[in-house]
Amino acid sequence: MQAVYKAIGRVASRNVTVLIRGESGTGKELVARALFQFGNRSSGPFMAINCAAIPEALLESELFGHEQGALTGAERQRIGRFEQCNSGTLFLDEVGDMSPTLQSKLLRVLQQQQFERIGGNQTIQTDVRLIAATNRDLERMVADGLFRSDLYYRLNGFSIELPPLRDRVEDLEPLIDHFRQLANQDLGKEVLQFSEQAIERLRHYHWPGNVRQLQSVVRQAVLQTTGPVVLPDFLPSLPTTRTQAAPAASRVRAVETDELLELIETKVSEGETNLYDRVIDEAEKLLLTRVLRMTGGNQVEAAKILGITRTTLRSKILKLGITISQTVESG
Repeated sequence: MQAVYKAIGRVASRNVTVLIRGESGTGKELVARALFQFGNRSSGPFMAINCAAIPEALLESELFGHEQGALTGAERQRIGRFEQCNSGTLFLDEVGDMSPTLQSKLLRVLQQQQFERIGGNQTIQTDVRLIAATNRDLERMVADGLFRSDLYYRLNGFSIELPPLRDRVEDLEPLIDHFRQLANQDLGKEVLQFSEQAIERLRHYHWPGNVRQLQSVVRQAVLQTTGPVVLPDFLPSLPTTRTQAAPAASRVRAVETDELLELIETKVSEGETNLYDRVIDEAEKLLLTRVLRMTGGNQVEAAKILGITRTTLRSKILKLGITISQTVESG
C-alpha cells in the first residue's frame, strides 16, 4: 500500500489517464477520488460511473448525452457526463465491461477531446481527465479481441494496482479499528475494541470481497455487540477459508526436485558461498514456470494460484528471466 500511496502522489497532479487495477472491493474508487483531490482539477467536478451496472444504450446516453427525440422516451435534450464534467475528472469503473461500440467512441474522446450527443451533429469540445478501473485482465481481453488495443494503451497512461486484502493482513487491525469507529458513529454505538480472539478469527479468513467485505463484517459485528468489546460470538458467520502458510519444511519438500538436488550438490562441491539465494531463485523459477505453463501463460490466473499479486508475479518473471510467448520458458 505504501507503493500505491507513492504512485498517487507521483501522478495526481499530472494530466495523464490512470488505469486502476484490482479485485472487487479493494478500493479502486477511493484511489480515483484521491487522485482527484490531490490533483490540479480538484476545483472542478468529479463524477463516477459503473460501466457494468448500466445497459449499453443507457450508458452511451449517460456518457455523451442525447438530443430530444433521439431515443425512445427522449422528450428533452440530455447533457452527458463528458459535457457535465468539463474541466473536471470522470471515473469509469469496470471499464472492461464496455461494449466495442462504446470503446470506439471513448477512444475518440481520449484522442481528440470531442464528441457528439446521440442524435446530434454538433461537435462538442471537452476537457476531462479520465480515470478508469477494472478487475478484468485487459491484456487477455485485447489478445482475445474483446477489448481494443488502441483504447487499452490510451487508458494505461499510468497504472496503479491495488493488492487484495489477503496479501496485506498486517493492515487488518487498523482497518478494523477505522471501520469500528465509522460504525459507532452511524449506529450510535460505543464499542471500544475487538477482542484478540475476534481479530484472530478475522485474520484467518480469505476475504474474497476484500476491504468492502471487511467493512460490512465490522459493521454487523458492532451492531450485534451488546457490550464495549466485540467477541467472536458477535461476528457474522465466516468460513475459515484463508489458506495457511505451509511450514518451511513442507515448502522445501514441495520443491525438492532432482534438478534442485543436483544444483545443491554441484554448488557445494564448487565451494559456493551464496547457496541459499541460488537455490531459492531456482525454486521460484521452477514453481513460476510450471504454474504459468499450467495456466497457458495467464498471469492473472497464475497469480491467484500462487497467492501473490500480479505486480509481484511480473517483477519475479523479470528478475528470474522467465519468457512468456506461446510457451513459457525459464531463462
